[in-house]
Amino acid sequence: MNNTLTFYEHQSINFEDLKEKLNLSKNKIVELFKTINRKNKSIVKDNEYEENEYDSIFRIYYNEIKAKHYVGFVAVDNKVIQILPKVFKNEDYSDIEKILAFVKMMNYAYNLNIKEQELAKVKNEESKTTILEVFIYLFAYSLLKEIGRGFYREYVRVREEKKFLKGKLLIDKQIRKLPHQRHKFSIEYHVFTENNLLNQIFYYTTYISMKKTKWQINKKLLSELMLIFDGINLRKITIHDFKKVHFIRLNERFKKPFNLAKIILSTFGEVEGEDAVGFFVDMNDLFEKFICSILSKNLDFEIRYQDSFDLFKKETLKGLKNIQQKPDYVIYKNNKPLLVLDAKYKEIKKENGKIDLSSDILRQVYTYAKYYSTNDKNVNAVLIFPKYKNYNSFRRENPIIGEATFFDNEIKLYVLTYDMEKLITGDGIDEEFINCLNTLINEQNYLINLSNI
Repeated sequence: MNNTLTFYEHQSINFEDLKEKLNLSKNKIVELFKTINRKNKSIVKDNEYEENEYDSIFRIYYNEIKAKHYVGFVAVDNKVIQILPKVFKNEDYSDIEKILAFVKMMNYAYNLNIKEQELAKVKNEESKTTILEVFIYLFAYSLLKEIGRGFYREYVRVREEKKFLKGKLLIDKQIRKLPHQRHKFSIEYHVFTENNLLNQIFYYTTYISMKKTKWQINKKLLSELMLIFDGINLRKITIHDFKKVHFIRLNERFKKPFNLAKIILSTFGEVEGEDAVGFFVDMNDLFEKFICSILSKNLDFEIRYQDSFDLFKKETLKGLKNIQQKPDYVIYKNNKPLLVLDAKYKEIKKENGKIDLSSDILRQVYTYAKYYSTNDKNVNAVLIFPKYKNYNSFRRENPIIGEATFFDNEIKLYVLTYDMEKLITGDGIDEEFINCLNTLINEQNYLINLSNI
């Protein structure tokens, strides 16, 4: 029986193919996807229907099921359903290469601190590949590595009844006791122990993953962890447990396996008190955060993410509600804006060989640039689109696929593409894109400095 199903964004799969892939009846398939939709309705921003069971992560039609613009994965009813970015839908690369590209993208966007050499080990895994198995591997591998440097211990408060005094006597509790109970003391003390909340989260994640994983390498790593955690309390983990964990210098090195544990337990629906089951993100948000991380790590300028401003002057408002604008990124130097950038996870339309951008996008980015421009300096605008194989692929010597000056003859627009194939063939960094952007920034900085002379 096949227990794994892969979609790409906006891909539709008819029920005949689904029945063959999942070995389930149509009714059970509908119930399976209704469960996924119902459990994840809280993350859906643009749902137009009151009945989220039929339209949230997936859209359920009478003859097919269609993935929407969310990517991620979920394990429910012993089935693993995953959605990959549409830009990776190409036969030139294997499933594992596409999955690792997606994981790299997540790593940049959410700062998961996953190393390239860790992903290289997964690439040679021959078993059926899922995003979930990759995350389980990364969790087990990174946790074992950190435990090898030393088990994490901390002081834990203990309250109990003893025949002898130890630590602090809990007077309020002691004086309320009946006479036959007073032979024991209500005490509180602290012990330096490995049986703490963080290790309990790790142990429960290990226990659940051990029952679910199909990879032999994961079973081996998880078995080692099970032996190590012998003596730690095994209990159900709640959403509040994750919120109680605070990272300081002494436990900072465990932050990566902690983040991975949260993703894994959420995917299995094993976090008590959490509504969502699975790990799904809006692909538009993911692309924005990915580009933000790339810019921050590779440009020697200040990058402000979603730097907000009001569209109207407050003192002029009469009967109108102000509207807040949030450009994706504004590049600053010496606290002065140089460029406004906006990332668009869209396929570029072409007409007669020329780029056809929507007027809404152009008005939006012009407004951003106009706000940051002043009488003595203009701030130009940059639109960033993803590129991959036949997706937004233009034959150009550099990432600039279009440029123009707006009607005011002051603000320039540049349209750039970011090569997503670098996530498969390398570390994910598009050097040509970075070099091109650096050139635009330096030119803008030079013109501003020239105007100030």
